Formats: sequence, structure tokens, C-alpha cells
Amino acid sequence: MNILNLLNYSPDFGGGIAKHLLALGKLAKLNGHKLIIGFPKKREWQTELELNSQVIIIPEIENALRPGFPRIIRKICNCYSIDILHIHFTFAQAFSLACSIRKWKIPTIYHWHNPPIALNAFLTPHKTLRGKLKRFSSGLVARITDRRVITQHVSMSKEVTELLIRNKWTDFKKITFLSNGISINAHGKIFPKVMNKGLPVIGTVANFRPQKDHETLLKAFSILCKLGIKSELWIIGDGPTRKSMENLAVELDIMGQIRFLGTISDPAELYQQFDIFVLSTHYEGHPLVLLEAMSFGIPIVATKVSSIPEVITHGINGLLVNPRDPSELALTLQSLLQDESMYSQLSEGTINSFKRLKSVDEWAQSVLSLYENVRL
Repeated sequence: MNILNLLNYSPDFGGGIAKHLLALGKLAKLNGHKLIIGFPKKREWQTELELNSQVIIIPEIENALRPGFPRIIRKICNCYSIDILHIHFTFAQAFSLACSIRKWKIPTIYHWHNPPIALNAFLTPHKTLRGKLKRFSSGLVARITDRRVITQHVSMSKEVTELLIRNKWTDFKKITFLSNGISINAHGKIFPKVMNKGLPVIGTVANFRPQKDHETLLKAFSILCKLGIKSELWIIGDGPTRKSMENLAVELDIMGQIRFLGTISDPAELYQQFDIFVLSTHYEGHPLVLLEAMSFGIPIVATKVSSIPEVITHGINGLLVNPRDPSELALTLQSLLQDESMYSQLSEGTINSFKRLKSVDEWAQSVLSLYENVRL
């Protein structure tokens, strides 16, 4: 089989995307298949993917609603004799293909990595005419695309699965539930964490984008400092909101207690230095960073949004807080920093949860099996 994966954006750092595509490419090659991966931009980290896959740059996939998009994708599929098309991240690509006069005939998988913003609007009833029209049009777009283009949906969370079925965007038989896999770290056995008695480190790995809500995290850390709780905040990641967050740290007078570490290709050593892992996001798919934190036995504090409660059970393997609430986040961090018994219990809980996770290689096997079933 020749399999084309389309990703509508090219992150500066591969991270979890690279790990999953590396595993998939390796497995596909071992089984006599060819994985072709389309990105809109060339990045240095994509070179590693070329060991087992072919990377092609398709600038047009960054904006799938542009005129002629279906023609471009058809031409690429013909050029590479594509047997399976796997679309990631944006529903616009699938919808654009559905709008083509010519029927789309290549088996196509759509991968829901994040809860769709349009679908989230279906969670609350709309009584206004505008709200009703929005729901009707969104549902119509989804059902037409499902009928004309999508052979199978891949859902990364139970939330997305339930939303798709409840709103009749597709049939439950066309949905495959598949969460992210986790790389088995090379640091050996996982031992329960013992908090640093000197200066505990609160760490996070999250690129600087609005959805990650670093603002709430910085304000919570400021409250923690005012409460007299001595600790440091380490932030791994980069992105468009970094400068404004650095300015906020200066305004809050906490810059001296924060390390903005930027993008780090292999953060394993830093994970080992974290005493608490925190994720203040208000919008998320299936957060790979939480799974990675579990692999180091780090107690976790995260917001109860999207699929995070499917990963974190409050009081068992972490603590959940409401999004956009600096005070609650600060008090939760304080309680964990000051309660050694709770800290040890949560560290044990993350280890037990990690042992039950699917590895990235098992994830790749599940995807390859899906390709083979779709092709039948």
C-alpha cells in the first residue's frame, strides 16, 4: 500500500508528532508498505522521518478552502499511486474534497486530534435563530463530508466520539477510538518521586499559544510566591505568545523564579528534575505531555477540559482544576507542595497509570491494522 498522511501545519519541533510518524513509517516499511507524509513547510526535524518514509512539501494544504485544492490532492495521489489517504488536524481538507464535483474514490481516514471548535458549540443549546442556523450548517457540512469522502474516523478521546454520535455527524460503526501512544523512555525503571527538599521545581511543556493559557499559570505562580511558597517554574516551549508572557512575568515580579527554556528536542533530563508537572490549558486534544510526565512518576496538576479527565483521575494520578482560575491552581499547587503523603500517593498513581498505557509502537500497529481493514 502507498499511504498519504496530510498534516496542515509544520511545527518547529516534531515532539509527539515525530515519534508517532517515525513508528508508523518504520512499521509500514517492515510490512512492505510506503508511508508518504505531506507538510505545508519544510522543517529540520522532518529529516529523521525520511529514514522510513517519504516527506513531501505541499504549501497548499495550509489553506484547504482555496480554489483548486481537490485538483491538487488528486494530482498528488495519482503521482504517488496512493491507496489510502489519512487527513490530520483540519476538517477543511476533507470538506474541500467533498465539495468537488468529481466523487472522491480513495479510502480516506479523518483523524480528530482535538475537540472541534464547531462541534463544541453543540454542547449547549442555541435558542436564537443565528445559533440554530450555525448548528444546522455545521451539521450539514459534517454529514455531507462524511458521506462523500470519509471512510473511517479516528477519535482520540471519548468526548469527541460521543459528540460525533450524539449529533449524528457519522455512524458509530465508522469511528475507531485510538488514543496517543507513549514512548518508553530510556531512563530505565520508574521510581516514585521524592520532592526536592530545597527548591521544588514546577514544570510544564507547552508551546506558547493562546490555548495553552500560560497567563493563568503565571498568575497562579505569582499567588504561590505571595503565599510564601518557595519554588521555581520551568517552562519548556516556544511560540507566538512567549514574549507577552515574559513581559507578564516581569509585571508580576516573578521573573527571577521562572526559567523560560525554549524548545528542547529531548526534554527527558528536565522531566527528571520536575517535582510537579502542571498543564493550564483550556483547550486540548489527547495531551501527550501528560503521558510523558507519567513515565517519570511526576505528580500532575491539570485543567479538567477536553480529554484530560480521561487521562487524569482526580486524587488518583493527579489533581484537576477549573480552567482560567489562577487562585484555584495556586491553592492546588500549594496543597501538593505541602502534603508529602498526597505527593507520594499521586506519584505512585502516575506510575501505575503509565504501566497501562499503549506504547507508540502499539499505536502504530493499530493504525496499520486500520489501513488494512479500510483497504478491504
